[in-house]
Amino acid sequence: MALSGMRGLSVFISDVRNCHNKEQERLRVDKELGNIRTRFKNEKGLSPYEKKKYVWKMLYIHMLGYDVDFGHMETVSLISAPKYPEKQVGYIVTSCLLNENNDFLRMVINTVRNDIIGRNETYQCLALTMVGNIGGKEFSESLAPDVQKLLISSSCRPVVRKKAALCLLRLYRKNPDVVNIDGWSDRMAQLLDERDLGVLTSVMSLFVSLVSNNAEAYWNCLPKCVRILERMARNQDIPQEYTYYGIPSPWLQVKAMRALQYFPTIEDPSARRALFEVLQRILMGTDVVKNVNKNNASHAVLFEALALVMHLDAEKEMMSQCVALLGKFIAVREPNIRYLGLENMSRMLLVTDVQDIIKRHQAQIITSLKDPDISIRRRALDLLYGMCDVTNAKEIVEELLQYLNTAEFAMREELALKAAILAEKFAPDLSWYVDVILQLIDKAGDFVSDDIWYRVVQFVTNNEDLQPYAAAKAREYLDKPALHETMVKVSAYLLGEYGHLLARRPSCSPKELFTIINDRLPTVSTSTIAIILSSYAKILLHTQPPDAGLQQQILAIFKKHESYIDVEIQQRAVEYFELSRKGAALADVLAEMPKFPERESALLKKAEDAEVDTAEQSAIKLRSQQQTSSALVLADQLPVNGSAPAANHLTLVKMPSQNIAEESNVSHEETALEAPKENGAPVEVESKVEILSETAAESKVVPPTSHSPSQADLLADLLGPLAIEGPPAAVEQNPVQGLEANESPIGDLALATLEDQSNSVQPIVNVEEKFHILCTKDSGVLYEDPNIQIGLKAEWRAHHGRLILFLGNKNTSPIVSMRALILPPSHFKVELSSVPDTIPPRAQVQIPVEFTNLQASRDVAVLDFSYNHGTVLVNAKLRLPVVLHKFLQPVTLTPEEYFPQWKAWTVQSLSFKKL
Repeated sequence: MALSGMRGLSVFISDVRNCHNKEQERLRVDKELGNIRTRFKNEKGLSPYEKKKYVWKMLYIHMLGYDVDFGHMETVSLISAPKYPEKQVGYIVTSCLLNENNDFLRMVINTVRNDIIGRNETYQCLALTMVGNIGGKEFSESLAPDVQKLLISSSCRPVVRKKAALCLLRLYRKNPDVVNIDGWSDRMAQLLDERDLGVLTSVMSLFVSLVSNNAEAYWNCLPKCVRILERMARNQDIPQEYTYYGIPSPWLQVKAMRALQYFPTIEDPSARRALFEVLQRILMGTDVVKNVNKNNASHAVLFEALALVMHLDAEKEMMSQCVALLGKFIAVREPNIRYLGLENMSRMLLVTDVQDIIKRHQAQIITSLKDPDISIRRRALDLLYGMCDVTNAKEIVEELLQYLNTAEFAMREELALKAAILAEKFAPDLSWYVDVILQLIDKAGDFVSDDIWYRVVQFVTNNEDLQPYAAAKAREYLDKPALHETMVKVSAYLLGEYGHLLARRPSCSPKELFTIINDRLPTVSTSTIAIILSSYAKILLHTQPPDAGLQQQILAIFKKHESYIDVEIQQRAVEYFELSRKGAALADVLAEMPKFPERESALLKKAEDAEVDTAEQSAIKLRSQQQTSSALVLADQLPVNGSAPAANHLTLVKMPSQNIAEESNVSHEETALEAPKENGAPVEVESKVEILSETAAESKVVPPTSHSPSQADLLADLLGPLAIEGPPAAVEQNPVQGLEANESPIGDLALATLEDQSNSVQPIVNVEEKFHILCTKDSGVLYEDPNIQIGLKAEWRAHHGRLILFLGNKNTSPIVSMRALILPPSHFKVELSSVPDTIPPRAQVQIPVEFTNLQASRDVAVLDFSYNHGTVLVNAKLRLPVVLHKFLQPVTLTPEEYFPQWKAWTVQSLSFKKL
């Protein structure tokens, strides 16, 4: 901007820069906009200088992010000014303020055309630049012939022709009809002989756009592109200003190779030979250097060359060279280069006879699964999925299953799906396939779709030899204390159908199978109850000789579910009850399932539908939730709700069990009314709390004088002191009658304070304050003493949580005999990764911890850790901020959905609502 002499504009910019806050800036801008609007109303009194000054001010205000919805007429009118200063302002500000659909632009089409066909090169450049930025269909119809004349004119200077090429590219994109294919093929061939690299680069951009729509019309231009690449490779006649870090015009090289990829093949032997020589030189001459800018330019050329090599289906030797080069790239430290190496190696899989070469780098690709960058992990997963075959399927699937333990939630669904597909396609035997799917369900049940377990049921049903093995594995998984609901479905189905094949094995009698399945009945959702009822009917059918006691138990369950709230459950219960009393009819109706017809796997279709590249979006989302550094010292965060209590008031309290379904005074019929769980997450049932409250009152489980919180209070005041610190001491001293204490491994450890732990090394941070902070945050410092710092990061999804504990050694000597143990309450399923025995000096180790919340409770888990520093033994017990509200998920409602529910809630119904 030529601002010399515009004192008013300089003063305005200075005033804006001197504003102390956004509000002052807005007031100053509003004042200036009002002044400009007033002056424009009296346009006749404005001199060209004043109009130019006010238009510059409008542009500056627009650049600050404010809307400028007036003055467009005055801006456009400056284009018609006879003098350069006013015309320059008009073109620049019009390009910035207006778009191609603005009606004011129609007024200046003739003026712009006159500037283009005129002999003033400065005016031509201004006009071409504006049209190249905001030109629309009307401009293309009026100006395209004149722009084409400028482009092919030999009398115009290169700067004008360069802008004309880019302007024609804009017009062609808006209206492809402006370029006549028949006449432009020969013209484009002539333009590609241009010696000026600026013009040639602009013309190549136009050429790429033309051949992308119709490559057949431009076959005569193909040798020209090869010659351009030869010229670049040999560094012939390349001006210094077009050499970027020793690389001759990398932008032109990339565009030329991109254009060649639109042609099916190169038939001319000499052109093909020359092109492969250029590509060979690029492959041999590219390496990773320390200079980032040079790396970016050389790798841009290299990866475009790799794409061209794959497109031309080069000889196997060159393909091997490409894979070897990519193998070096995926092993470097720079994450961008690793990502590009993995992405291009995935593309190489499309070329025949290359997969065996890529397998040589399998170990390094598996290592990339543990990369901190989620984009790299996704690319590594895609590459492993693509390179898998019968020879390496077992190794790759086992690696994926192992990685599933530590993978973040964003990748688990895709990981589970691809592992299931690979196990199905390349299973060495079907028993291994069953093992893999059951492990998938056990490790990542929430992320295993129904299609996966449907598929394993189809395989088991269609293969009689597999049925006893599958039933035995299902029986083993049911012995686990914590089991995902999908595993309950699979196990109940398999044992119902094929449990009779295990009758002679220990702990596999019909009554024992019924008992172990029935233990899961009160905790599952409606869809699983339906499968379990069918399994009971099948068990009853296969019990030979008949067991009268077992029959009475199963019939009693059928009878109880005849009044179940779900119609499907009602119907099954009624029908099974009646069929069970008819004897022979039961055998006909409940005969073994017939074999499924052969069909295409639904998993493959699902994987194809999911093959949309969203790695970058996932990375942005994940990084926005995490800190950018996992360094030893994590940023402390201040408490949200005022100051935290004193440090010496740490109380770790064991709460009474809130699981009313386990109380001895509540009948089985009442527990059947417990809220079902869909995929492990509690589903709200409005009547549950009300019914249980009434039955509890009738059976006098909780006396009126008790201080115990009710079931409705359990989810209230999530961040209150009771939810975090536990109840007052009086409550612990007088436990509620009828409520059993939580027999968790915490025991009295949860009642210990840090002062009671006789350590010579004391923490240097307020441990309780850190705990309170982390109850509302997902990252920060949990504990710190002179030797060690413990930080954590967490992510949550439904009833699953994943913590990463960062243990950092602050000293120059190692920390040895490191021990860490999670003491969980009974409502948590915890998986703690291995803890290293030694932490080297000034080093940090990461320990992932997986939490699964099985039911609502206020109890918290405790981290019991100890270490030796020199001759000093340090032991401490810390509450982990895995509290109830971390597992809650927001529900999004539109106004149309929300207000009817709000109006329907009365004061009385709210007292029973589980929120």
